[in-house]
Amino acid sequence: MTGNPTAARPDAFSQEYDEALSLCGLVDDVRAPELLQPRPYRFAEGEIICKPGDPADCLWIIVNGAIAVKHKDQTVFTRGRNEVVGEQHLVGNGYQRTYSLVASESTVEVLIVDKRRIEAHPEACLLWRNIAKIISIKLRGASLKTASLARQLADDTRILHAYTNQYALSRRMQSGGANQTDYKVERCVIWFSDVVNFSQYTLKATPERVADIVQRFFNAQSGPILSAGGHIDKFIGDGLMAFWILPSEDASAAEQCGAALEAAQQAALSVSEIQIGQIALSLRIGLHIGPVVSGDFGSATRHQFTLIGPEVNKAARLEQVHSDDVIEGQGTLGEIRLSREFWQELSVSQQAACPNRFVARAKNIGPTDIQTN
Repeated sequence: MTGNPTAARPDAFSQEYDEALSLCGLVDDVRAPELLQPRPYRFAEGEIICKPGDPADCLWIIVNGAIAVKHKDQTVFTRGRNEVVGEQHLVGNGYQRTYSLVASESTVEVLIVDKRRIEAHPEACLLWRNIAKIISIKLRGASLKTASLARQLADDTRILHAYTNQYALSRRMQSGGANQTDYKVERCVIWFSDVVNFSQYTLKATPERVADIVQRFFNAQSGPILSAGGHIDKFIGDGLMAFWILPSEDASAAEQCGAALEAAQQAALSVSEIQIGQIALSLRIGLHIGPVVSGDFGSATRHQFTLIGPEVNKAARLEQVHSDDVIEGQGTLGEIRLSREFWQELSVSQQAACPNRFVARAKNIGPTDIQTN
């Protein structure tokens, strides 16, 4: 223990010392508190009062300032004026400290009460009763704080799940809170979708009306994606990006591609049942498969888990293709557009659901084979 003894009159304490000893609860009902012979001590900010492993042979009554109770580098509690600290280890834990006590204000003044003085006091039973009462009050406060932290943790968990997908969350947990998620090259199915011609309504309808419709068509897509084992990467205006990760580079993609196609079919059907007045909405979806780079991308202070690479761009361009871009193929482009690579991974029956082949100019990619429903 560092710090410095404080000069005190040998015949009496100062008024502040008397007040601290009286208000802390240690000497309630005790008729001869002076027999404890508490010793004044002063600490500067940052000075260590005790550390883990030190013998628990005294307690401290805070006269002025505040003391931080620390576990490693984390402050667990802060104790202030007229409070007792260090009493719990007098009665257990092998009589050793398990926390650090650190002065947390510019000047901290305490009274030190030695354990041997408590044990030798003629009213020791009352003193130990009072110590038990102090511990009980602190435990009640700690229980309330724990319950509050549990509620906060539950709220934070709900918020976290609302803003990130399960796969991104698991990757972040593996990297640790202090680090960005590591980068991986992974083979995955990529989904891009967009509600056709919805943007024209956003400035004409009230914000509340727009928000209601947007919520409905995102729900119509999110449900099938999550049910099929996919992960939602982000919402982009009235569009959506999602993905399915293949377990390994050489793993069969038939299951993930089939699940993504079924989700696309269900989403397209659900969105078509949403109407603005008498006008039904429709959905365009691009599905592609290929290697991507996944991880946290952004600045040093703001980043987001996502997928990047040419295959991601290709999936986005498939969704964006219009009839004017078609250079080969008969009929009308369907709402579900599959890359040739994706289509080839499907079973024969699933391929039959998207039998129409087109070649279209995709922005920044060039002529691209597309299979549609």
